[in-house]
Amino acid sequence: MRSITRRLFVAGLSAGIALAAGSAMAQDTVVMRIAHNMPETHSYAQWLGKFREVVEEKLPGRFDIRVFPAAQLGTETEYLESMQLGTLDGAIMGRHGQIDARLDVLNLPMIFDGDAHVDAVLHSDSEVRGQLEDILYEKGFKVLAWGELGFRHITTNGKEVRTADDLKGIDIRVPNVQPWLTAFRAWGANPTPLPFEEVYSALQQGVMSAQENPPENIYTSKFYEVQKTMSLTEHANIPSEFMLSRAFWEKLPEDAQAVMLEAAQEGSKIQVAAARQANADLVAKLEELGLTIVRDVDKESFRAGAEESYSASEATIGRELIDAVLSTK
Repeated sequence: MRSITRRLFVAGLSAGIALAAGSAMAQDTVVMRIAHNMPETHSYAQWLGKFREVVEEKLPGRFDIRVFPAAQLGTETEYLESMQLGTLDGAIMGRHGQIDARLDVLNLPMIFDGDAHVDAVLHSDSEVRGQLEDILYEKGFKVLAWGELGFRHITTNGKEVRTADDLKGIDIRVPNVQPWLTAFRAWGANPTPLPFEEVYSALQQGVMSAQENPPENIYTSKFYEVQKTMSLTEHANIPSEFMLSRAFWEKLPEDAQAVMLEAAQEGSKIQVAAARQANADLVAKLEELGLTIVRDVDKESFRAGAEESYSASEATIGRELIDAVLSTK
């Protein structure tokens, strides 16, 4: 019943937004509706704040940018559906693998070996970045810029994870990403995909005993209230993308397209820097809030399971694309 009520609410809100957009269009002001599922305290808000600032500065009065944070418009899957229907214009999300299986290359465990590697792949004019954005455009989405949540760690209700073997038998929530399901099973865990919005309650109710996320997500979503231990595994780093629907993008005049690309990329620099700083600072903060921090993690013990996920993904991603990401430095 709650799900039906929420869907009716979202449908009604979307219809209202669409009417407002039509009215605004008549006054030569285009309403842009952008969603994300993070709290307003998250660095996504800084990204979109800078985006709005630059667009207003360079295109004064031409766009009314409305942001819907904290999953107000549903899940990331629903964002994709709404963008395809035209009731949502853009979103920041990390759901690229759901759009096209080849994009799961960015979700592979241990595919990135540090911030510099992420920068080389996604924050430069790399050939592989162009390939990834072309795939998304073919599927109906225009990437304005890439962001990140940061390297991810495992929290549990008490179990300390120092090696991959310590995951055996643990019921852990993971994103609905096939390579991760493969890797966590190879590591001996029992992974279950759940929407991010449901993680806190699943941990609180004991449905799951563990989850994995970057420190910023763990802090802003208050997972420290329902977990006891965080092990610094750095087993993955799922990037996020600020996308517009291709249909909305193609209706924009060229000058607006150029400004939006510039604005999104300026905001991305702020978001990435903020996320990295927050993730570095928040480990100590989470420790103060009661989480036991396990720092002496044997990260190489996770390598075999990661490689198993690469092999299992070759048929859908393609070995060439996997190697292109690995080799871009």
